[in-house]
Amino acid sequence: MRPYSICILIGIFLLLIGTSSTDTEIIYWTEDYKLTWEDFEGSPRFEYQTISAITSSGIVHYKGCNDGQIIYKIQAYFEKNESWVKNEARTDHHLIHEQIHFDITELHARKLRKALADRSFKCGEEEAFEEFVSNFINNWQNDQQAYDILTYHSMDKKAQKEWYYKVAMELSLLDNYK
Repeated sequence: MRPYSICILIGIFLLLIGTSSTDTEIIYWTEDYKLTWEDFEGSPRFEYQTISAITSSGIVHYKGCNDGQIIYKIQAYFEKNESWVKNEARTDHHLIHEQIHFDITELHARKLRKALADRSFKCGEEEAFEEFVSNFINNWQNDQQAYDILTYHSMDKKAQKEWYYKVAMELSLLDNYK
């Protein structure tokens, strides 16, 4: 076998490894997809007696350099294998609560996209870029905690409805940053 054939085979192998199961374990936020209980593939954590479901979501940012500027891609994602639900919580009401958690993640991804659109970082300023992004990640985490506290983990239906409309309105105001 020729050396370049081996390189091609190795490249194909690495491509297959890199695109295997991870794509099916992650859902990237889109306007037209709402979570279902089937998306919660993780095993329930019964040691958490007061928690009936967990949405594991996050904001990922890919970065690189092009023409002297840091380039990036910001995405809100949901991790199927890390998200779980106990049987008693498999209700529409609880599912809406978990969807709002995911929507809050997208909201903060949009806020970050907007802030980055107004700012540029040069190659070599990766540390400043990461610090800038970190501040948004901290705000997102604080918002997630506030949502759970203020809705009493979905038990306060009125507060949850208020959050539903608040997040939906803020998402629509940042439509240009989808």
